[in-house]
This record gives sequence, structure tokens and C-alpha cells, in this order.
Amino acid sequence: MKTTRSPRDRTLYRISYWIAVYMVGLALAAGYSKILYPDQFALAVFRYHLLPYQLVNITALYITWLEAVCAVILLFIPRWRRAALWIVLALLAVLTVAVATGILHGTAFACGCFSLSPQARPMDWFTVLRNCGLITLCLMALVGGHRARKD
Repeated sequence: MKTTRSPRDRTLYRISYWIAVYMVGLALAAGYSKILYPDQFALAVFRYHLLPYQLVNITALYITWLEAVCAVILLFIPRWRRAALWIVLALLAVLTVAVATGILHGTAFACGCFSLSPQARPMDWFTVLRNCGLITLCLMALVGGHRARKD
């Protein structure tokens, strides 16, 4: 027997869906240059000095393809959308901590999020604030999608 959803539930689901679509765009924008230039992204990961040298390349490749897979799931596989949002949320949280750590240590390099260019704007507290906003959006999509699914 099919249950009908209230207008509020449908609205929450739509908001959750459009936030997920926005996250797809961000994941694709962030992953595009990382996939094309994995060596430059590995250099960006290395600059954080948070991982042992032996783990830098595998981490850079893993993060890049994890972002791409999450984007595909968010766009095409609704059943796994919540899992992909959780992964994106975890990636954002880890990256935000890494950026804040880099700023506190006084490093001045681009975070490697959306551009790998040497002329890219160095990370700053605005980068942390932007990531906190993205984390909030992910949480809204997770909560909104969960509430809309409850009957």
C-alpha cells in the first residue's frame, strides 16, 4: 500500500535533493583537475605535511576517485545518496581540519580543492568558513532526506 507524503515531507525531500545536486557540481568541479593532473594533486596533499611520505600518492588518488564516485552516486543512484553524502561530509570535515591546521602552522599554499594552479589563492580562514558552509549543507541534506523518508 502506497503512503502519501505531506507537502512538508515533499518540500524537505526536494531541498535535500537539490543540495545533493549542488554537491555533485562541487564534487565534479573539485575532482576535474585532480583527475587530469594527479601528480599536482599529490603535491598539494604532500604540502600539508600531515601524512607519511609513503601514503601521499595513494591518498591523493583515493580521494580523487572517491569524490568522483560520490558525485556519480549522488546524481544517479538515489538509494545510495545518503551514504555518498556521509562520505562527502567526512571528506569535507577532514579537509577542513587539515586546512585549519595548515593555517595555524603558517603555511601559505593553495588547498588543492578546486585549483591546482601555482597561482591559485592560498588557503585562509575564508576557506575554512566555506567548508563549514558546505558541511552545513551536507547535514541539511542528510537531515532533510531522513525526515522526508520517515512515515
